[in-house]
Amino acid sequence: MSQKIYLLDTNIISEPTKASPDQNLIQKLADNLDYSCICSIIWAEVLSGVKLLPEGKRKTGLFDYFVNNVQKFYDILPFDTSCASIYSDLIQRLKEKGKASYLSPFDIMIAATAIANNLILVTKNVSNFEPIKEISNLMIENWCE
Repeated sequence: MSQKIYLLDTNIISEPTKASPDQNLIQKLADNLDYSCICSIIWAEVLSGVKLLPEGKRKTGLFDYFVNNVQKFYDILPFDTSCASIYSDLIQRLKEKGKASYLSPFDIMIAATAIANNLILVTKNVSNFEPIKEISNLMIENWCE
C-alpha cells in the first residue's frame, strides 16, 4: 500500500458522476489514486446523499459507482480518538474566534481527520475550510484551479 498524501472531499470523489465532469480533475484523480483516501465522514455523506434520492436509475447508478469505484479503490479512514481530540480543539479555537457557529460539524470532522493523519485535504470548497486552516495546520488543495 502506498503512503497516502491526500484526503479527498465529497465534491472531489463525486466529480466523475457529473454529466460534464472536469477532465483535469478526473486526470488528477487517476494520477493520484494510490496516494489518495477518503474518511468515514465523507463516506457517510456520500451514502446518505445517495440513499435520500428517489428510487430509480440515477440512485442505482450512483450507489453502484460509489460502492464499485470509491469504496473499492480508496482506503476509508476512521474518525478515531485522535480525530476526536483534534475536532474538540478545533471547535474550541473556532468558538474563541467567533467562527464555529457557521461551519458544518462534518467539515470540521473532515478537517480533523486530515490533520490527525497529516494529509492534504483536496476540495473544491476551500472557503469552507479557510477558518479551520487559519487556526490549525490544515493543508488544503483545490485540484480544479
